Amino acid sequence: MKPFILLLFFSSVIQLYSQSWLPIHHDTVFEPKQELIFSGVADYASTSLHKSLTQKLFYGGQITDEIKAKSQKLQGGLNQFGSDLNAEIEYRNYKVNFLKNQNWGFLVKAGYYSFISALYSKDLFNLTFYGNQDYLGQTASISGTKFSSYSFQKIGFGWLDKKTKSNITLNVYNLSNHSQAFINTGEIFQSTAIDSLAVTYDGKVNFSDGASFFKGLGFGIDGELRFSVPTKKNKPIYYQLLCKNLGFASLIEPASQYAADTSFSFNGLSFNQVFNGARFLDSNFSIIDTLGIEKTSVKKTFLLPGFLQISKLVDSNSDRKLQEFYGVRMFLSSMYTPLVFAGLDYRVSIKSKAKLNIGINASYGGFTRYRFGLYTSLKMKNWNLGIASENILGITGQSLLIRLQCAF
Repeated sequence: MKPFILLLFFSSVIQLYSQSWLPIHHDTVFEPKQELIFSGVADYASTSLHKSLTQKLFYGGQITDEIKAKSQKLQGGLNQFGSDLNAEIEYRNYKVNFLKNQNWGFLVKAGYYSFISALYSKDLFNLTFYGNQDYLGQTASISGTKFSSYSFQKIGFGWLDKKTKSNITLNVYNLSNHSQAFINTGEIFQSTAIDSLAVTYDGKVNFSDGASFFKGLGFGIDGELRFSVPTKKNKPIYYQLLCKNLGFASLIEPASQYAADTSFSFNGLSFNQVFNGARFLDSNFSIIDTLGIEKTSVKKTFLLPGFLQISKLVDSNSDRKLQEFYGVRMFLSSMYTPLVFAGLDYRVSIKSKAKLNIGINASYGGFTRYRFGLYTSLKMKNWNLGIASENILGITGQSLLIRLQCAF
């Protein structure tokens, strides 16, 4: 456990990055016998952390005063940060008549997922990167701080409709890491003379202990429903309702939990002694009792950060070269704001039999505000490769998505 509990989420983000979109092309003509799909996402976003700072946290390097100042200017009263890193491989079989129904096939998938979400105050940022010098004789507030981190893997087996491509999958999860922190009320006051400290706090932090890779077991579902809406011109509009990782997990071994709900003031122990180098979460260090922090072991069962999205699909068989797409998505996290997006897909005319599409999109919400992205997809015979970024202009995040399909 880190010695500085307020640095918990800043130090944890270096492990991970972020479920994004890549427009799905719906083809009602092409009927593959089998299909292999790989997708990968690396995406992080924030309302207030400049990407020059998060890049140093991710990849290492010196965090200069100039880098810190860029993020400090962006800080609001309460700020958001989130990241999603995942990779998934899926096999679909349209040849087999699943359960002896000629309209049904089956699918198998496996994946790795990491998800971080955080809310933090401006004062927490300043204390973390600048220390307490600017708060002498003043009160620093870290109230409202929330943080959660998940790492898990899944194996799933499911049923699919051969015609519409709708499907549902039952998943088994292994939880490899989990941590949470909540500070409902947190205030820190140090005298101008730096000879006394007063702290009021109400919160807790818990995390999965041990070196084992298998820390928890879970169950859940993925689902995809594709449907069409008729229009006056008798050309249907296709939509997709998508859900992923709707489920729960339980820790095999109890989690370590540190909790406190108290106020105290004392002399002779400076701010720096408490927050810079004091291992106050070490059970052998007596300050854990002085600060009123109670350590317990708790059995935990919790919901996974599931993903929901409804969106308009791009019709691969349409004679329109320019098509719009739009939708709404959200993660099942209290720290994630529902995100709306819209964009345009253009089919480029090329002489070969390959199909090339390019597109642009804009979005609002999620862990940040406005974002703008680009994507391209290339289909050659039975192969389809798509690459996208949801954030090409933003200064508070980065995004990369790749999707590779092979039909045979």
